[in-house]
Amino acid sequence: MSPLFMSFLLIVGLGIFGRTMYYKLLLLTALEPADRLNHITDRIKNMVVIALGQKRLVGRKKEWAAGLMHSLIFWGFCILLIRSLNLYGEGFVKGFQLPLFGQEYILGYLYIALKDIMEAIVLLMVIYAFYRRLILKPARLHNTWEAYFVLGMIGVLMISDLLYDGARFNLITLHNNPTDLHFFNNPQFGPEFIWTPATVKAAALISFLGPDATGYVMGAMFWLHIITQLTFLNFLPLGKHFHVITSLPNVFLKSLGYPHEKTKLLDLEDESVWEDESLGINHIHQLNWKQGLDLYTCTECGRCKEVCPTYTTDKPLNLHDFNDTLKAELFENSANLIQRSKLAATLNPDGDEEKNQAIKAQMAELNSKKALIGEVISEDTLWACTTCRACEEVCPVTIEHVPRIMAMRQGQTLMAGVYPQELNTALKGLERNGNPWGIGYDKRADWADGLNVKLMADDSNVEYLLWVGCAGSFDDRTKKVSAALVKILQKADISFAILGTQEKCTGDFARRVGNEMMYQMMAQENIETLNNYKVKKIIAACPHCLNTLKHEYPQMGGNYEVIHHTDFINQLVTSGKITLNKSLEGSLTYHDPCYLGRYNSIYDQPRTLLQSISRDDLTELDRHGNESFCCGAGGGRMWMEETIGKRINVERSEEIVGKNVNTVAVGCPFCLTMIEDGMKELGKEDIKTQDIAELVAKNMA
Repeated sequence: MSPLFMSFLLIVGLGIFGRTMYYKLLLLTALEPADRLNHITDRIKNMVVIALGQKRLVGRKKEWAAGLMHSLIFWGFCILLIRSLNLYGEGFVKGFQLPLFGQEYILGYLYIALKDIMEAIVLLMVIYAFYRRLILKPARLHNTWEAYFVLGMIGVLMISDLLYDGARFNLITLHNNPTDLHFFNNPQFGPEFIWTPATVKAAALISFLGPDATGYVMGAMFWLHIITQLTFLNFLPLGKHFHVITSLPNVFLKSLGYPHEKTKLLDLEDESVWEDESLGINHIHQLNWKQGLDLYTCTECGRCKEVCPTYTTDKPLNLHDFNDTLKAELFENSANLIQRSKLAATLNPDGDEEKNQAIKAQMAELNSKKALIGEVISEDTLWACTTCRACEEVCPVTIEHVPRIMAMRQGQTLMAGVYPQELNTALKGLERNGNPWGIGYDKRADWADGLNVKLMADDSNVEYLLWVGCAGSFDDRTKKVSAALVKILQKADISFAILGTQEKCTGDFARRVGNEMMYQMMAQENIETLNNYKVKKIIAACPHCLNTLKHEYPQMGGNYEVIHHTDFINQLVTSGKITLNKSLEGSLTYHDPCYLGRYNSIYDQPRTLLQSISRDDLTELDRHGNESFCCGAGGGRMWMEETIGKRINVERSEEIVGKNVNTVAVGCPFCLTMIEDGMKELGKEDIKTQDIAELVAKNMA
């Protein structure tokens, strides 16, 4: 081989790659800060299981074939990294092998066997990928030239390496090794080629060539492999296949302790954030670097849009296009953002204020002039999202879509003052009466008349606070759920009370539609009330209340042990405080609420309860568990009409009807309303929609 030519290729190839990566990293560091370097052990575990182990591809039953195909290609590349280093070394030193991978070690033989088999497998997977794209054509895939080009390069890498080894095999075994080629030959482990069946097959394909032609083939395949590999390396950062490089760090840096980055608690009293329009995300420079890395890492696989309830019902939110559009805007402003970051580094808090102001003015000139919503992303696209997180749950590289959408809604509501006007009625209800229904706050405890329920104001010496929620207090249908839950708690002799008129909306709805000011006002009032009563434990029947109380109130000093009513009831059954009868007749299914399942990982407890009361087996919906289909009410959509495409609740109701069940169980007041409305619209009111608390209350011993 030629050390000079190898040096030239490496210097050029790695030099160009290093320059490209430098500017990619420079752009990321120009974005807003994000803290993602805590709990290193947990992050490494995530990287091993999700990224290296390809959990979300191999573990997804719906697409196990495609997932396995992608995983095998990925694992093949990981295994072939050692081979690549050996080949680069071969360009300088004949017979080069990394330490412990030479012919004197069993590891060397095991590796060449594994490498040989994986190359054949990867080549087969490439053929299957071409077949899938050209013949099967799954709707979610984007058949771009880039995909075919990359598959072609992978195929060339596998073929060239197999033919290189095959030609070497022929020169050694058929032509008496005319140039004294190196090969493994250990007395204990035998000659190299009994370990490499794919290479032997490749050698047979060119066995008709003479020694000179075989030597030319070997040299050509060697340099073709090296040049293709360096070309591939430099092509990766230029398109969607950048995820080959960024997926591992993106998974390593994913949110911990909560499914995605929590909505930022804005400092609304800071005048400067109003002046520079930095409340929420209004312009591309306001993304943080992790959100930028998410955009880099999008694989354009289409899984997000396939499970998105808005996209599948013909709404304008297409998360592939959403990411792609933001990425294009980011790259369009890259030079200004990098320059802006350099200027920011020259600011001196203790220096000349006049000079600092001049620098800030220069920075402002470099800000993106386009408003993200309206000029880059349409308003209908932003407000279509139900924040259900189905997209995030299936994303193989753990991209966090919802936090960006939430921050953009904050920007729209607080800075631009542009949001769906139909929200005004519910927001005024929050402001005036502490609930989006707008019903007088003095009626909040009326549902409990005659049920002998304590008020905290009368006796706060109880173990649990029952957080009833707005729906449980004001919605006529959901009041029945509240009454059923009270019946269960009293049967189990649980010490509990309610706040009554002192309870206000948690503010979940306000926060989901970007009205951080309203959210903080509601949250602060509730936290003061709870802390005054020294509340420690809360039972919530609404997953949205559960999520806000448990995960978002701590941002403002409200720290409580919050449990969903299905989880709590299941504990009561397990501890023997209540006994259930298997007396429910008729087939039964369960609809997983998004904020109970995907946000709080409560999947098994509701099913355990339902199996304890049903005479028949629980019938699972096609979309269930972490891939459950949204009812359409999350993200503030409960208070907005669906005027585009098919109604999401009807789509879900049709799926339920298709299972020929008598009852559908839910664990969320929004789901209860949406599924019941869907059944009415379909003329299927004979299928009863019941909260799990109602079913348990009817089937207690």
